[in-house]
Amino acid sequence: MTRVLTRYLVYAGLLASGLDIPATAQSLTAQQLLAKVHSAYAALKSVHLVAERQEIASGAGRPSAATSECELAAMPGNRYYARFKMPNVEAMVVSDGSNIWRALISAKKWTKVSAAALEDAGDEEDSTSESPKDLHDVLEDALLYHFMSLAKTARDAAIAKEEDFKLGHTKLRGYLVRAHTEQSTFELLVDQQSFLVVRAKEKRKLPHGVLEATTIVKRLEVNQEVEAALFAFEPERNWTEVETLMLPGEQHMLLAGDRAINFTLMTLDGETVTLADLHGKVVVLDFWATWCGPCRAEMPSIERLRAEFGGAVQFYGVNKEAAPTVQKFVGGNNYHMPVLLDSKHEVFARYGVRAIPALVIIGPDGVIRQQFVGSRAESALRKAIRAVLDGKA
Repeated sequence: MTRVLTRYLVYAGLLASGLDIPATAQSLTAQQLLAKVHSAYAALKSVHLVAERQEIASGAGRPSAATSECELAAMPGNRYYARFKMPNVEAMVVSDGSNIWRALISAKKWTKVSAAALEDAGDEEDSTSESPKDLHDVLEDALLYHFMSLAKTARDAAIAKEEDFKLGHTKLRGYLVRAHTEQSTFELLVDQQSFLVVRAKEKRKLPHGVLEATTIVKRLEVNQEVEAALFAFEPERNWTEVETLMLPGEQHMLLAGDRAINFTLMTLDGETVTLADLHGKVVVLDFWATWCGPCRAEMPSIERLRAEFGGAVQFYGVNKEAAPTVQKFVGGNNYHMPVLLDSKHEVFARYGVRAIPALVIIGPDGVIRQQFVGSRAESALRKAIRAVLDGKA
């Protein structure tokens, strides 16, 4: 699976402690329960859930409240669907594995790129990082990975009681567990069958106040086939297609203007490359994979551009696959662009690469001047590189 609008689910209104733990719950300790929660989320292969969230932020000024509906679906093959809706705004991101659609439904705007979404390892630690995140990432963080993080870092956990709840028209039973972390105090209602969270309340201190939120899951289907129609998008006739689109809650999505983050990686030939050592030169980083159809289609254009610009521009492919896989593909196609092996996925994460191909053009001053997600016409890439080389971008 791949990776809302606040990445942490927050607690509101702690109930009085000291409730008796029913005999049926005494055989399972709170720590054992949280371990099962962590394992249940880590084992997800597919998911389709709908949740309602209420957030209340209070501080020096008047408290503000917002209610939203979030929907998330994901299947193997880099397919996903993420939707966020409030009274005055609705947005979604959809991937069928080869194309990604982004839509601001409330404004009737949409965009499409030919790109393959990346599947990640589902590491909950990454959910708190400051790397760029699109709408799908932040929904996935808050509705899935954050629960893994809470389960892993919880302190003084206790099962307060068992509680009945409804999921759709089905009546189920759950464990109510309370705990805290260094940052927050929380309460989770955990389904006794799936060990997934169906209700979460958390209270978190902010630099200038407190954020309280409640998330209630209305629909939850896991490890089964998700309706295929979710992984495609068709705009209405009166909608406007745009080049780029920022959606609510997205963080650090546009890198242009930011200083390029330094890194050191090895090439296929065993050469060490440090980005900082290339200061004063124009650098093109092409994030790609051998299995990515849009990447394979674009690669001949990248090779021609590399040959055309010669030593004036430093081209590097960035790939996180095993070296033999990359070497076989590069050698078999007679490609000569140096490939940097990002085996720990660190550079992909630092540059917020969630879909490929992704191309970043860095100016001589070490600042990112152009950024592309999805394949582009060779003429468009040539124009962008030339603009950076001439100091016009």
